[in-house]
Amino acid sequence: MSDIAVKNGAALLTDAKAAKRKKRVMTHLKAYLFLVPIFISMGLFKYIPFFNAIIKSFYEWNGANIDNFIGMNNYVRLFQDESFHISLKNIALFTGSFIVINLTLPLFAAVTISHMVSKRVQNLYKTLFLVPMVVPYIIIFLLWRWIYMGDGAINQFLTVVGLEQLTQTWLGDSDLALWSIVFVNFPWIGGIYFLIFLAGMITISPELYEVGRIDGISKWQRFWRIELPLIKNQIRLVVVLAFINQFQSFENVLVLTNGGPGFSTLTPALYLYKQGFEYNELGYASAIGVVVFVILVTVTLLFNRFIKPTDKLD
Repeated sequence: MSDIAVKNGAALLTDAKAAKRKKRVMTHLKAYLFLVPIFISMGLFKYIPFFNAIIKSFYEWNGANIDNFIGMNNYVRLFQDESFHISLKNIALFTGSFIVINLTLPLFAAVTISHMVSKRVQNLYKTLFLVPMVVPYIIIFLLWRWIYMGDGAINQFLTVVGLEQLTQTWLGDSDLALWSIVFVNFPWIGGIYFLIFLAGMITISPELYEVGRIDGISKWQRFWRIELPLIKNQIRLVVVLAFINQFQSFENVLVLTNGGPGFSTLTPALYLYKQGFEYNELGYASAIGVVVFVILVTVTLLFNRFIKPTDKLD
C-alpha cells in the first residue's frame, strides 16, 4: 500500500513539474513570437544583404548584367587604391576628433547639470540639450553648409567686425575643408552621448558625495576620484558608439563637400557609396564594405578589451 502511495506521489510530482515546465515554455514562446517580426525584418534587411555583400565582394558585379567571379582581385585592388588610403587617413582624423569631443564636452555638461541645485533649471537644461536629437541630421548639415558658404554666416560675421581678411572658402579649400567638417555641430554637447553620461551620473549614490564633502575634497577631486571611476561603463559605451557612428558616416561629407576638394574629405563610407551607386562597381563596393566591417569589429573588440568596466576596476 505504501509503495502505491509513493508511486502516486511521485507521479503527481512529475505531473506538477511537467505542467510548470509547459507553462514556462508557453510564457517564453509568447515572448519569442513577439520577436519574430523583428527577426524577419533583420534577416531581410540586415543579415541577408550582409552575407550577400561578402559573397559579391569576390565578383566583378554591376548589379545587372555583369557577374563574374574574380577571386581576391577586388581586395588586391582595394589595398593598392590610393583613394582608399586617403579616405582612411581622413576618417581617422574625423573619428579621433569625434571621440575626443564626445568624451569631454558632453561629459562636463552632464556633470555640471547633475549638480545643479534647482531641479527646474536642471530640467530646462536637459530639455535644451536633448532637443537636437529630434532634428534630422540632413537639416543640420544643410544649415552648416550655408554657414560655411562664401556669403554665409561666418564670413558675414567676420566682415561686420572688420576682419574680412580672415574670410575663407571654408569648404572649398583642401586645407580647411576637413577641419571645417570636424567643427560641425559646435559646441557638440547635445544628443545621445550627453544623455548616456547624465544617466551614469544619476546612478551615483548621494552618500558617496556626502563622504567626499566630509573629507573636504574639491570639485575636481570629486570628479576625478568619485565620478569618473563610476562612469567607466558609460565612457566605454560612448567610445564604442562614437567610433562606430563616425567611422561609417558619410551623410555629413556628402552634403557638405561630396568628398572634395579632390579627395581631401573623402571617407571609406562615401567612397563605397560612390563606387556602388555612381560607377556601378557593386562588387568593388562590397569589398570596401567588408573591409570597413572588419575594421569596425576589430577596433570595437580592442576598446572592450582595454577599457575596463566599473565592476572590474582595481
